[in-house]
Amino acid sequence: MSKWEWILYAAAAYIAVMTLVRFMRQRRNALTTQLRKAFDEEHQRALEAKKKQKRRDEELKRQTVFEQMLEKSRDAA
Repeated sequence: MSKWEWILYAAAAYIAVMTLVRFMRQRRNALTTQLRKAFDEEHQRALEAKKKQKRRDEELKRQTVFEQMLEKSRDAA
């Protein structure tokens, strides 16, 4: 092979590798963005579920206290 063929092959290989690297970086960034969004959404859902559970527990506690008060008032009467 001549010197010019080696130069052309080297240039083509360089361009191919750089293009591949650019595509891989774009894909990595897209996946990172997608995963971050999914993580944030799941985190938000978990927080909302935790708040709902806390409200349910508080309501159950209030209801239990109320029922105990009713029971005491019935026993006193």
